[in-house]
Amino acid sequence: MDMYYGEDALSSVYVWDIDNGFAAAILIKKTIIGEHSGCWDAINIMEVTERLGRPSHYKLTTTVMTRMRHKDEGAEYEMNIGGSIMRQKEEDLPSDNGHVVNIGQLVEGMENNIRQQIEGVYFGKTRDIVNGVRSLTQLSQKKIFPRVMNAELSGAISKRKPQE
Repeated sequence: MDMYYGEDALSSVYVWDIDNGFAAAILIKKTIIGEHSGCWDAINIMEVTERLGRPSHYKLTTTVMTRMRHKDEGAEYEMNIGGSIMRQKEEDLPSDNGHVVNIGQLVEGMENNIRQQIEGVYFGKTRDIVNGVRSLTQLSQKKIFPRVMNAELSGAISKRKPQE
C-alpha cells in the first residue's frame, strides 16, 4: 500500500463468511494537510463465490470519495471541490494462486481506473469550467462595452442627416 498511497495512508480489511464463499471490505484513506489539502477515501467491497471445479466468481464494488482544497498564499479566496464515484466489476478467476492475489489485482485495477477517470473527466471538466470563467480584464471590458456602444450609437445618430 505504501507504494500507491505513501506511508501516512490508513487501511483496514474486514472479512466475513457468506453463502458459498466470503466477503471483504478493503478500506483505504489518504489525507494531505496543508495549503493544498485533500482526502481520498476508498471503500472496496469484494464478494467471492467459490465453485467446485470452476473458477471463483469475484464481484467488486468500489466507491471513492475525494475532497480537495486549494488556497494560494495571500489570496482572498479558496477553492473546495469534492465528489464521489462508484464502479462495479464482476470476473471469474482461477483461485490457484489464492484469493488474496486476485483480490489485490482487482482492487488495484479498479482504483487505478477510477483515479484515471477522476483525473481525465472530473479534473478536466473543472479545468474547463475555471478556464471558461471570465478574467478580470474581460469583465472590465464587458462593463465598458455598453457605454462605448451607447456613445458610438449617439454619435452615429447625431451625424445622421434628417430625411426630407
